[in-house]
Amino acid sequence: MEGKKLRREAGWFTAAALVLGSLGSSGLYGNFPYNYTISGPSAWLVWLITLIFGFIVALVLAYDYTIWPEKTGAEYYPVRASLGSLLGSIAGWGFSISWGTTPAIVALILGRYIWGVAPETALTRQLFAISVITIFFILNYFGIKVSGIAQNIVTVFKVVPLIIVGLVAIPFINPSYFTPFWKSGVEQINPSTPIGMFTLFLASALVASWSTYATDVFASIVSEVKDPKKNIPRAAVGSGLIALLFVGLITITAVGVLGEGLATMARPLFQYGKIVLGDLGVILLWIALLAGVLGACNASMISASRVLYQMSEEGDLPGIFSKLNGWGVPHIALITIWLLNVLMILYTPLYIVLVAVTQVPFLLTWFLIGVANIKIRGNREWHEKAAFKIPWILAIAALIVGVLSLGFIYAYGIMYGWSDIEIGVIFVVLVIILWFINKITRKSH
Repeated sequence: MEGKKLRREAGWFTAAALVLGSLGSSGLYGNFPYNYTISGPSAWLVWLITLIFGFIVALVLAYDYTIWPEKTGAEYYPVRASLGSLLGSIAGWGFSISWGTTPAIVALILGRYIWGVAPETALTRQLFAISVITIFFILNYFGIKVSGIAQNIVTVFKVVPLIIVGLVAIPFINPSYFTPFWKSGVEQINPSTPIGMFTLFLASALVASWSTYATDVFASIVSEVKDPKKNIPRAAVGSGLIALLFVGLITITAVGVLGEGLATMARPLFQYGKIVLGDLGVILLWIALLAGVLGACNASMISASRVLYQMSEEGDLPGIFSKLNGWGVPHIALITIWLLNVLMILYTPLYIVLVAVTQVPFLLTWFLIGVANIKIRGNREWHEKAAFKIPWILAIAALIVGVLSLGFIYAYGIMYGWSDIEIGVIFVVLVIILWFINKITRKSH
């Protein structure tokens, strides 16, 4: 038995939990210490600034989807509606490839935390990662109500421990650990000049954005949220404010408690937890890490499959991707995401290529949603339909965020070389070619 449309069975907190359960899940433990090696104590500010960037985009997405509450697809649909099918497809693939590859990445990272990186543990880590993503594949197969409940639970188990540890850590802060504020760990960048400091910010912001740019994922399930004109804005605002709270607490206090230890210690966040709460602090941070990785896997399965579904509904992918099972789940799209992640886990070259591919389309998507919202905000008919209205300044701010996000690509090239950027550009070209093939094939039928 196949359903006819996505079912509205999720509340605002489930949509918000997609963001909160995945944002910084493994990034606070790995990317944030790495941020410190790039820009020194300013790493906490970089995380908060990029999170504010993400919050801005979340607000404009909430605006967009109160105009089109019957649609879904995160950045994809607003870009398609305002800028056309081709650019919409680029945004859709940019979202799908970055979110769709997340389960394999975070599950393998968790495996490394548990078993280390010794070659003899490789098979154990692979089997563990496949088991994790398969569990969430099964949960997702039975509908947004089941997968949504799971997301709500892991989100609470992630966020609450982080807030507790962050609050307890405040008295342990050493103010001297915040100077010098900007300290370059990138040989090619000298922060003593304004241009050098800005380039260092871009370099550090690039790494932070791998975690803090998770604020868009709530907009991937609009068609499954009850009363979306009220609950989608609630999800955007609620997830943004709660994320600012726990990210701010952890990043500021971690710098203040550990200082340069963030860059030199093994597993520094657990050392931080040990200092402020003893063994209980370590246990709480392990709970948050485990819950966060599970939440990221689940949110990615949900969101990537829904974007592929909407692309199929609009004719930008073959119709098979919009087929629903009896629980109202786009099961072909979901199976595709699961298979992609299993192949990534088992075949390292594919993993390396797909991780490299994500940079350009992911950041280009954020630029496109910024451009799209200038046009959307300027359309009087669309603006009047919006139940959640935004001022012009917010639409302009989203465009600025998009432009700066393109600057992260330049920073990536400086730090890691340009080969990954070239692969990302090739991927975008392939998306354009596939778009033309799809259009020609549909016309011939």
